[in-house]
Amino acid sequence: MKYVRYALAAAAMAFTTTAFAQQFPSKPVTLVVPFAAGGSNDILARYLGDNLSKMWGQPVVISNMPGAGAAIGSAHVSKAAPDGHTLLIASVTFTMNPAVQKNLPFDPVKGFKPVAMIGKVPLVLVVGKSVQANTVQEFLTTAKSKELAYATSGLGTVNQFGAELFAQSAGVKMIPVHYKGGSEAMTDVIGGHADLFMSSMTQALPLIRGGQLRGIVVTSQERASVAPEIPTADEAGVKGVDVEQWWGILAPAGTPDNLVTKLNADINKVLNTEATKEYLARDAGRPTPMSPEAFGKLIQDELAKWKDIAQKADIKAQ
Repeated sequence: MKYVRYALAAAAMAFTTTAFAQQFPSKPVTLVVPFAAGGSNDILARYLGDNLSKMWGQPVVISNMPGAGAAIGSAHVSKAAPDGHTLLIASVTFTMNPAVQKNLPFDPVKGFKPVAMIGKVPLVLVVGKSVQANTVQEFLTTAKSKELAYATSGLGTVNQFGAELFAQSAGVKMIPVHYKGGSEAMTDVIGGHADLFMSSMTQALPLIRGGQLRGIVVTSQERASVAPEIPTADEAGVKGVDVEQWWGILAPAGTPDNLVTKLNADINKVLNTEATKEYLARDAGRPTPMSPEAFGKLIQDELAKWKDIAQKADIKAQ
């Protein structure tokens, strides 16, 4: 009799969680952006939110919670009710911060449930007038003859990790010069005050097209469709350089699996439309739908990868 009661209880719980997922969302959904308005996370959140609002018949409210390198907004979501109504739009910064900041107010693995990847944008190594190089081979010759200074948009950012990964893979040593943001960093590379910048393709493409910067190499596995003339690091003989800016959706830990499955399916429906493909392509991006399990593995792999890079390059909070 005891086992029958257990079986009935388990069946009732399964029915309840399934019904809950089918009824979701039952109220407005809050999508937390851990950065200020106007950045790539914010822009993508609003695009995705608009499309999901139409699909769900419920508003998706964008809540900007900037500060502490995205830690404030991330911590807020990790402590939210695990009912799918509070979600986080994360970026590659999510897996890089733990390698630099040792006392984050959340656990990047135990505090969240991976839901869906949104998309990716490749990075491109660009140089200005201080570096006389047009190819990867010419750049490496220069980098081996003198110590180059690479600009970053801040300590522990994707620009720094991308540059260090390239340097370690190529066997060269480069010095970081930190700026308050990507625009300042790019300006100094154009002016010759810094030698190179590992930029998102979105930011660099207009300046490459305008002749102010030269694109040396992209860090994705395939050439960027918007700049097919720039080779990948792998093609140029620098193996193991795989880093891209990415964005994805995370839910609080404890969110039911069937609800995560529904969220993933609904987000992937948005990503697989021609409108979304065209929208992301304008800024050199591409949709990257994947399962929650695949997204979770990517996060785990990157957490280990950036920790290793940080230790080798001595990247740590001051």
